Amino acid sequence: MHLLSQAKAKQIKAFHQKKIRDESGLFLIEGKKIFFETIKSNWDIEYICVTHSFYDTYKDSLSGFSDRISIGTEDQITQISTLKTNNNVVALVKQPKSSKIPNPKADLWLVLESISDPGNMGTIIRLADWFGLQEIITIGNCVEWFNPKVVSSSMGSFLRIKQIKSDYKSLTESGRQAFVADMVGESLYTFSFPENSVLVIGNEANGISNDWVKSNARTISIPSFGKAESLNAGIATGIILNHYQFGKTR
Repeated sequence: MHLLSQAKAKQIKAFHQKKIRDESGLFLIEGKKIFFETIKSNWDIEYICVTHSFYDTYKDSLSGFSDRISIGTEDQITQISTLKTNNNVVALVKQPKSSKIPNPKADLWLVLESISDPGNMGTIIRLADWFGLQEIITIGNCVEWFNPKVVSSSMGSFLRIKQIKSDYKSLTESGRQAFVADMVGESLYTFSFPENSVLVIGNEANGISNDWVKSNARTISIPSFGKAESLNAGIATGIILNHYQFGKTR
């Protein structure tokens, strides 16, 4: 344990950049809640920066990391964090390896295609966790899974939801029936998901790609009862997953 130097603070702040996270295989976690959830989940924590008061309060929980801890001021922690309100703990954690093969026993494959907003991605990870899924399949140009905003908005659910990096060809060759969410399509409430389904949520601005339009995918939509033009990807995913799970319990 030692004091946080200016050079080390600059080095940690560099992890705000995707390039540095990709090159190092590490990512940032920020704030007390996610920090302690990460410890409990036994992920590999490489380095920790905390304030004196945080260390004094939780020294028993931090005892196994003494050689990886720097002590900084509240201002220093705030400056190296991406969160405006985080002034107690920042840590660097090793990224787990992602898989390319979805679980064949999973009843529903949730596919995110080119989701670009980190808030939506984090919310969907949290929703998948809430509704009992264990993995999310990403295809296309999705926002980085370990983007700090994704991590923070998932509220710790990134620790329990596995990322599967796949592609359109592999998914369509799986033999599963795909359902794509769109503004116009079969009403969500007129059917139940069959076993071994694929649910595709598309890009916030552009929707699904033409590949799905040309396939045998069925288009589903959430009926509107008001005048709102659309729903964001996170809200739409939550409504559809709720319908899916409700259909299983009826």
